[in-house]
Amino acid sequence: MSEFKYVAVDKTGKTVKGIISASNKNEVHTILEKKGLYPLEIVERKIPKIKLNLQFISRRIKDDELILFTSELATLLQSGLTIVDALQGLYEQEENPYLRKIILQIKEDIESGTSISNAFKKYPRVFSPIYISLLSVGEATGRLDKVLDGLYQYLDRDLESRRKISSAFAYPKFVVFVVTLVVVFMLSFVLPRFVSMFASSGAKLPTPTRILLNVSNFVRLKWYILVAIVVVVYLIYRIIYSTPKGRILIDQLKLKIPLFGRISKLGSLSRFVRSLALISGSGYNILEGLLIASNTSDNAYIINEIKNIVNDIQSGESLSESLSHRSFFPKVMVQMVSVGERSGLLDTSLTRLADLWDKSIDFTLKNLASKIEPTLILILGVIVGFIALAMYLPMFTLPSLINK
Repeated sequence: MSEFKYVAVDKTGKTVKGIISASNKNEVHTILEKKGLYPLEIVERKIPKIKLNLQFISRRIKDDELILFTSELATLLQSGLTIVDALQGLYEQEENPYLRKIILQIKEDIESGTSISNAFKKYPRVFSPIYISLLSVGEATGRLDKVLDGLYQYLDRDLESRRKISSAFAYPKFVVFVVTLVVVFMLSFVLPRFVSMFASSGAKLPTPTRILLNVSNFVRLKWYILVAIVVVVYLIYRIIYSTPKGRILIDQLKLKIPLFGRISKLGSLSRFVRSLALISGSGYNILEGLLIASNTSDNAYIINEIKNIVNDIQSGESLSESLSHRSFFPKVMVQMVSVGERSGLLDTSLTRLADLWDKSIDFTLKNLASKIEPTLILILGVIVGFIALAMYLPMFTLPSLINK
């Protein structure tokens, strides 16, 4: 199919312009007449063809764009438009050429008889399993607009939470990076020149100076050993992480890192619980919900724990019973799930639990700087202080050594 620009007038004589996807000009003419428009001009729009590489596309469709697309699609459906007309409208206004191409192909697939969920399912790197599953529910129940609105709120909240956590981790990473650069610079360039004028006297340098000078010489002259060590450690890490058991072990250790591990754990659990609430509230049973919601986590240890819960439920246990004998999951989760199971409002209990954890994360992130800064300042002070001591100590001890 091709794209056609058109200029038409409606029944009131108002000029209308737009773009329509059709096989030929006659089809465009027919479509416009059905809409009550009289075409004045129809011109085929020449656009470069884009090869639809899913990996290529996924890099160019941002989370913000997907959230906006979901919100606008929900709004258009709530306004009474059909899914095809809604997609046509979004296609005409979309500026991202890659997302625009996807919208067009989804629309054409639906027009040719493909179900809505299957049309979206062709782009797994753009639309997640949760997205597809909820579309399927909305399509089957006739509540696609409400499902999309709930999906939009979930995606928006999830992105906001991930950005907060990411920004919190960025500060300490930046400080460590800068400190490392400063130390390497001082050891490689500043210290050797500063100490060389004292070394020519033949006197024995103070112990801190000799220690730092040996470190400096090693960094300058045998840097390739450090590079080799880093490469070997990285390769060992990748080899271990490439195995299922190794990945589970490493991801478990990540969750035990002081302070940051707790934030990561609460963030992952909040995403999992909120997605499970959305899925179970849409009509899926708990087993299907757990399997779909597990895709929201990129932590192998958490995914493995969820799979173990699925096995427990298949063996006859309830969700709360399975959670109760797994120390990884907080007791408050067991209590909230138990209340939800007894009341028949599991999705409501899970949503409240996710809100509770999000507030806990927000509070922790607000106080993160006050907890990290003293530690970073102390470490930086010790490093800089030792370097300063090693550099200036010879100035005070060398005269006495020479006199002796």
